[in-house]
Amino acid sequence: MPKIKENIDQMKEAYQMWGERIHTQKTILRELEAKYRRTAVSSRTISRWIKEFNSVSFRESEQDNKYEWRSLSKYEIPWQDGKLANYLNSEYHHQTGTMATGRQVKWLWRAWHASDGANLTPGDDIKRYWTNLIKQANDETEREQNSTFYYYFNMKRRISEDSNES
Repeated sequence: MPKIKENIDQMKEAYQMWGERIHTQKTILRELEAKYRRTAVSSRTISRWIKEFNSVSFRESEQDNKYEWRSLSKYEIPWQDGKLANYLNSEYHHQTGTMATGRQVKWLWRAWHASDGANLTPGDDIKRYWTNLIKQANDETEREQNSTFYYYFNMKRRISEDSNES
């Protein structure tokens, strides 16, 4: 049986699929088997993980779904900035070709306020600005997701226990 340390990527992927609320244990297993082939975890492991995934608060997991204007308060964005959040979401899609999650829009909104976004002029390198803003937001999103993931699933303890077995 593979050690948990080797399965962290699979657990993260399973968590993301579970969070979309459209995948079952069976579809998660199929997706992981297609990607990881012989090293994919077992159905029993996924079943155990899903029990753990259910311990994550709905408010927390909701942030990793596609951005929705009606969920601004879940993203900690004040309602008066709803128009800006919609604009940032639209620009994210325009720049990346993908739809942003609520968590990504939250970090775009924070990065926008920490930057000179509102003061851009036609002479500025706008494409570069958006590339940097999106990179910063995606980096912060990933950092927050990892922190949440490790907190809820006590992964640091598991990794250190794994290390002690060696």
